[in-house]
Amino acid sequence: MQEVVANQELFRNITIGISMLLFVIFGISRMIYPKLFASLYAFDKFLVLKYREDFGSGIRLFSTESFYFTAVLSLNFSFALLCIYLFTNQFEGAFPWLNISSYGLGLLFWLAMALAIQFLFFLKFLFVQAFGWLFDIPLQQSRHFQEFQGFNHSFSLLVFLILSISIYIRFTFPLFSLKLLAFLIAIYLLIRLINLFFKIRSSGAYSNLYIFSYLCSTELMPTLVALYLII
Repeated sequence: MQEVVANQELFRNITIGISMLLFVIFGISRMIYPKLFASLYAFDKFLVLKYREDFGSGIRLFSTESFYFTAVLSLNFSFALLCIYLFTNQFEGAFPWLNISSYGLGLLFWLAMALAIQFLFFLKFLFVQAFGWLFDIPLQQSRHFQEFQGFNHSFSLLVFLILSISIYIRFTFPLFSLKLLAFLIAIYLLIRLINLFFKIRSSGAYSNLYIFSYLCSTELMPTLVALYLII
């Protein structure tokens, strides 16, 4: 019993430390890139069904700003996965070699997962590029990936706030927060898919069936595979 309490306290200290560090990163990002920050973390993009030219849409995919905010996004999602790993039994016994027994190991695990997520985003871009070529949608590939990342930025901020508040107010991670998070993820994935469909459709160059087939290949199938592997 004492060991469980000690582990819970260690896990809470690790996640609180990372949460505070992310708060600092968000603050620095807002000061260095105020217009881009406001564009990337704006929630009104979920209500707009057409491509629009704002500050965030003009960012080049391989620019310094793009790499920086993708790194912030990866750190944020890594924080969420770390919370789920530490405070639930979802992965109990799945990784017996991964024993986070110190603060330093917790930070190392967080950074390692962030690097892995960063690599997955790169693979996602290549995936979108490949299917964009296959479906002959060359002009939509970059915008598709930019919109995809824009949605992720906004949603990651919401997830970060929910997890941080949960950690600050409770010693043990509340089950309610996980249920709320699962519900929000399901709604988010559905809204993102529908929004991307209408934005590509707004170009007027492709049929509904064609766009739906393209999004099934680039969005729906990868999402279902990822959920299957996690659950």
